[in-house]
Amino acid sequence: MKSIINIYGRADSKLKELAKSVALETIKLMGQPDCFELTIKFVSENEIKRLNCEFRSIDKVTDVLSFPATNIKAGEIFCKDNDLDFCDGLGGDFAYLGDMAICTKQLFRQAKEFDATVFEELKKLVIHSVLHLFGYDHIEDSDYIVMHKNEEMIDKKIKI
Repeated sequence: MKSIINIYGRADSKLKELAKSVALETIKLMGQPDCFELTIKFVSENEIKRLNCEFRSIDKVTDVLSFPATNIKAGEIFCKDNDLDFCDGLGGDFAYLGDMAICTKQLFRQAKEFDATVFEELKKLVIHSVLHLFGYDHIEDSDYIVMHKNEEMIDKKIKI
């Protein structure tokens, strides 16, 4: 079984393929089983601003938004081999992990701003968002430290 990554929106095929590969590799590097489905959508500035306003009450463009579909806690291993029944109850052999929205224009702006390639910046955004889908956040300083440590570890291991 291999996790399913659905990709939509306006981005070229190379960006979409990279996003898919990074999401799959992030799941693996987190020690999670390969039983998830998630959706990545590349969106416009207007769409990301609308979503940010609607779901976070922040009326501005952002780079990536994450919409978890589970209540998994940071660091928790989901759907262990001895507990695959949970995955079976969601219309097949996969648990729906959630959705992420990536603003394509903001991705390009940030790559330029941070003197990175678009691929490097996309990798960081996807890793960040997948961690959010698995319950990590950065609201408290202590949570930020844990999430950032995981982001860096995964970023170093995924070669693009």
